[in-house]
Amino acid sequence: AFARIEFPGRDAMFLVYIGSIMVPFVILIVPLYQLMVALGWVNSLASLVFPFVFNAYGTFLIRQFFVSIPKDLEEAAVIDGASRWTILWRIFVPLSTPAIATLSTFMFLYAWNSFIWPFIVISAGNFDNHVLTVSLQQLGGRAADSPNLILAGVMIAIAVPVTVFVLAQRYFVENVATSGIK
Repeated sequence: AFARIEFPGRDAMFLVYIGSIMVPFVILIVPLYQLMVALGWVNSLASLVFPFVFNAYGTFLIRQFFVSIPKDLEEAAVIDGASRWTILWRIFVPLSTPAIATLSTFMFLYAWNSFIWPFIVISAGNFDNHVLTVSLQQLGGRAADSPNLILAGVMIAIAVPVTVFVLAQRYFVENVATSGIK
C-alpha cells in the first residue's frame, strides 16, 4: 500500500512507521514479553519467530522494491481486468522474489544471532527450547576446562548462517543486478 496506493496521510504514516526503526529493541522487550504471556507463547517457538516476522525494515525493503517495478506492468494488468490482489500475487510477488529472499535471509540471521530475546522469553529451566546462542553462553561456564565443546557449538553456530547465505546468494546477486533497472 505504501508503494502504489495513494491515500491521505500515506507519506506521514510511512515516515512514522519507518521512524520506529530508531526505537531500540531493548525498549520493546517488556511490552513484547507481556504480549507473549497474554498469548500464552512463553517457552514456545512462536515467541521466538513472531517478533522478527513483521518489522519496519522489511516494509521499507519491500516497498522500495515495489516502487522500482514499472507502473506499466500494473496498468496493463488493470486494463486486462485484474484486481489489486491479483496484481499483487500474480505480478508483484513473483517479481519481488529476490527482495523477499534477501529479507528472509536478513531476518533469519537477525533471529539466529539474537541473544537477549530468547534468553528472556525461554525460561531457564526448559533446556529443550533453548536457542544455540543461549546454550553456548550457558555451556561456556560449565565447560571452561574443555574448550572443544564450546568450539564445536561455535562451528554449528557458524555453519547454519553460512549455508543459508550460500543458498540465498543467487537471490542477492539478482537483487543487486535488478536494483539499477527501472
